Amino acid sequence: MDSTDTPAPPSASKFRVGEWQVEPDLNRISCDDRTIQLEPKLMDVLVYLALNAGRVVSKIDITDAVWPDVFITESVITRSIAGLRRSFGDDVKNPRFIETISKRGYRLIAEVEIGASVHEPPASRAPKNVGKRIPFVVGQWVREENFYGREAVIEEVLHGNRNWLWLLGTRRIGKTSVLKQLEHIAASSPDLGFVPVFWDLQGADRPEEFHLDFAEALLDAEERLERGGIEIQEVQAGDCFESLGRLRRKLLSKGRRLLLLCDEVEELIQLNRQDPSLLRKLRRAFHSRDGIRSVLASSSRLWQLAEADEDTSPFLDGFTPPLSLGSLSDASARELVLQSRLPEAARPGFSDDEVERIRSACGNHPYQIQLLCRRTLDRGNLDNAIEEIAHDRAVSFFFSVDFGLLGEAERTILRVLVDGPYSSERIAEESEHTPEEVAASLAALSDLGLIARDPQGRHEIASQFLRRWLSEGADSGEASRVES
Repeated sequence: MDSTDTPAPPSASKFRVGEWQVEPDLNRISCDDRTIQLEPKLMDVLVYLALNAGRVVSKIDITDAVWPDVFITESVITRSIAGLRRSFGDDVKNPRFIETISKRGYRLIAEVEIGASVHEPPASRAPKNVGKRIPFVVGQWVREENFYGREAVIEEVLHGNRNWLWLLGTRRIGKTSVLKQLEHIAASSPDLGFVPVFWDLQGADRPEEFHLDFAEALLDAEERLERGGIEIQEVQAGDCFESLGRLRRKLLSKGRRLLLLCDEVEELIQLNRQDPSLLRKLRRAFHSRDGIRSVLASSSRLWQLAEADEDTSPFLDGFTPPLSLGSLSDASARELVLQSRLPEAARPGFSDDEVERIRSACGNHPYQIQLLCRRTLDRGNLDNAIEEIAHDRAVSFFFSVDFGLLGEAERTILRVLVDGPYSSERIAEESEHTPEEVAASLAALSDLGLIARDPQGRHEIASQFLRRWLSEGADSGEASRVES
């Protein structure tokens, strides 16, 4: 992201939080002889909390104020709060500065002395959408009435026989949304016998962050644990494996099972490089015989953990084959465009022709559909919105990451299909790969939702935007930029 895409930090004078003096313009806090430098975004979050001292602010509130129009996951907020707590020397169990309010957000509880010249980040003062509410959610996960499709995956996780499942998908295909929907269904359906805990591992690239993230996950699940008769103090420990063991045993004693929903699991690759013993312990925890069903969500990068080392079985043993999250079905994509679960007066009112154009342009990809629908309603013109997204750098970046994670045969086939649609035989001729390699690659690309079939049964690139990106130079270097 260019620096021009990042909102400027808030303008503010000095103020105090408890015994700490805060200097937003210098990104630092100080107390007695201690001075701590904060990252600019941590300071932005602190300013926002200070301006709302004593009031509960949600993660969405913080996102809108500090990261407007930028996609971030919930873990960015969690990590920012954790960073502020460390800076203040706060204790998450007995907070003096920032309190976590389960299922609602955070509250700055320390005394604040704030000057009149302290301002919120500019984005929080920006005009809000007026008139009819735009229902499409871009850049954040969805659940409940905003969630469409994925019935087979939901059924497999909640009612299948597998206790170790891996949801595999590309960027923005909706992995987090599936986990959040599973969390919602399990929490609101006690008869299923699960107590869900959502564990976001993004940024947990060090052992201490790994343990801290699980502690935050337990805090987020505190209310539902209490409903099940479990006090969070009974299961909390400084070590996540000890916490997991306590939680599993407590739930078993009450005839319940833990549904552990793990997001951004690619972070385990870096953790494994630093401390392979962590993954061995985690694998044993996941594979506990009773009382736990583990669901991992990640991109194909996680295949790096499929190889065995000399001390243990491969980490992904039991989790394969993965459940691939590809494009939505035609019916689910239409329901998403029409927002069929909302009251009729709140629906966007697209015509049948517009619904099919949107669905076709996006290849039934849920993120692309949400983005195109929102831009269309914002701009008032579908053609203009399509052109705008075709040149959107954020969308291009997602494509480049996904493309870089594919195998050489899959990338070659996508390049061939820019001029398609083609039959399997024609693809084999054009790509110079064997029919067996082509068949395996086509199956993988189809599972990921990157290709589809036309009415004649030929293979084609599913998304108009992906096809255009490929045709305009996917090999220009941007496509090789894969997140480390």
